[in-house]
Amino acid sequence: MDDIIERLEMKSKEIKIPEKTTKQWQKLLELLVEKAGAKDALVTEYDKPFLKIIKVSENGKKTFSECDKLILSGHYCQAVVEDQKKLEINNAAENQIWKDAAELKLGLKSYLGYPVFWPTGEIFGSICIHDNQKREFGSAVKKQMQFTKDIIEDNLEIFYQNHLNNNLRKYYSKLIDILPVGVMIEDRQGKILKVNKAMEEITGYSREKLLKNTVFETVVPEDYQETARENIKRILNGEVMIHELPSSNSSGEERFIRLQERKITLPNNEAGIVSIQSDVTDKIKSEEKIKYASYHDSLTDLYNRSYLEKKIQNLNQELKRPVALIMADLNGLKLVNDTYGHNEGDKLLQKMAGILKESCRDNDLIARWGGDEFVILLPETDSGAVKKVVKRINKKISNTFLEFEDGGKLPLSAALGYGVKNHYFEDFFDILDEAESQMYKNKLTESRSIKSNILNTLLKTLSEKSQETSSHSNRMADLAVKLAEKIGLSQNEINQLTLIAKLHDIGKTVIPEKVLNKKGSLTETEWKEIKTHPAVGHRILNATEEFSHISEDVLSHHERWDGGGYPRGLKEEEIPLLSRIIAIVDAYDVMTTDQIYKEAISSKEALKEIKKNAGSQFDPELADIFVDLMSD
Repeated sequence: MDDIIERLEMKSKEIKIPEKTTKQWQKLLELLVEKAGAKDALVTEYDKPFLKIIKVSENGKKTFSECDKLILSGHYCQAVVEDQKKLEINNAAENQIWKDAAELKLGLKSYLGYPVFWPTGEIFGSICIHDNQKREFGSAVKKQMQFTKDIIEDNLEIFYQNHLNNNLRKYYSKLIDILPVGVMIEDRQGKILKVNKAMEEITGYSREKLLKNTVFETVVPEDYQETARENIKRILNGEVMIHELPSSNSSGEERFIRLQERKITLPNNEAGIVSIQSDVTDKIKSEEKIKYASYHDSLTDLYNRSYLEKKIQNLNQELKRPVALIMADLNGLKLVNDTYGHNEGDKLLQKMAGILKESCRDNDLIARWGGDEFVILLPETDSGAVKKVVKRINKKISNTFLEFEDGGKLPLSAALGYGVKNHYFEDFFDILDEAESQMYKNKLTESRSIKSNILNTLLKTLSEKSQETSSHSNRMADLAVKLAEKIGLSQNEINQLTLIAKLHDIGKTVIPEKVLNKKGSLTETEWKEIKTHPAVGHRILNATEEFSHISEDVLSHHERWDGGGYPRGLKEEEIPLLSRIIAIVDAYDVMTTDQIYKEAISSKEALKEIKKNAGSQFDPELADIFVDLMSD
């Protein structure tokens, strides 16, 4: 063993000890402390003139810490690493040599230390235990120390052996089983002559099974055998091969193996091959996942913009046949996000992605270009063919709905544009601009009607949830118009009031039907849900150009004159005038109409209640005018 190691010409200082191994050493130290009943135990590394603490036992009271770097002079371990022999100190306080030792000053009177060596015989460091009592270390403790030292030195030897080159000739049989990687030796025909335990684990075959067969009957997949035979020839001609390739284990499961293979001389002086193998399946799969993620959108599983831009750049350099491009913009995403939340918005995007996949060929490239935009690259597609694809997509979109848990449905809608690159000199990004321009032109044409359709869908959903909502809004509109005319508002303001009355509760579309129609008192959580509807309605209306001008009034229709309302706690004239009107007529209609949770009261009683709350809940001036108006 020693003469093999001497021929390696390696520097042990270059070898890094894995953290996983040092953690195992720490467990051994803790066993030592437990066995000896000592204060602590250490593994150190000698780096003249320093002593670096690699690991410290955790189950004792620490005097030293991991990664401490100590000046060697004056420490017990100095004698161990310099004399390279074990040292036992039973009571340093009574020992002239150690009376000034650094450890004694820390209260550590007794010590047992063993030198730890690299397989070359070079000192690595030490393993030691301390105690703050004077004591003799018994044979059981020393035996445990020797056992721990042996394990650490075995670890060091394994790491050292991992750096060996192909000097495994005469002594390979002694070394092979201590290596943590798979080792296989085969003859020139691929007959397996020697394997280690790691090789059994990698292949899933027993040692006996492997030694009875060739590599072609066990580890080389059928579709790779011709290549493997060629590789054997190249290796036997002196080539050193390092490569990663597919393999199969005993279960037929495909694995990926990293091999380093080279020619060796067998004991019978025939040429053979030594193969050092490690299973890199997890690494390969991880790399594939990372690569996939870098080119795909995680939500829709389509390609992402980065990938498609690279493909476009490549296509700019080559053009054999026409290449078409479609750009699509999904309508209503913001409205769905604001109304139903981003989970439903994500479903909308996924629905759109599914339609595009169904409408295209396998070799077409579909990417999510931005938030609500998609781009499709269609190789070998001329203008006539791409028009058919656009028509097919539009047809599928028109027949697709996003269904909500509350039973509501929302029709999908998207604007599409396309362009075709027919000539080499045309720049694909110009074609993309052409498709985008056409798409936005279509979007502008359709946008208002699309958003109105979405809004109508929301109103229908609300009406189905609460049968009183539609008639409630109509009655409110009539009352609001009367009050507006009484105080001399313009026709434009009256029109706005009518809209507000119709749409003031649009935000309730996101509130569960069981809460809207609950007969008993609402819980605190349910009441909080109800109080979200002005803000939700504000977001919905803000997302539609046609109704954005009334969104502020809808947001404020539950504010109170005294500042005690919601959602912003506005007071007095901070509250928009139209919102103050809506607050009065809304309250009046609710009081005078049977509700699920209470019976209606008379108009006279309702007006009395409004009068009572003038100046607190309602604008006092408007409340007085309304009461007079309704009393006539």
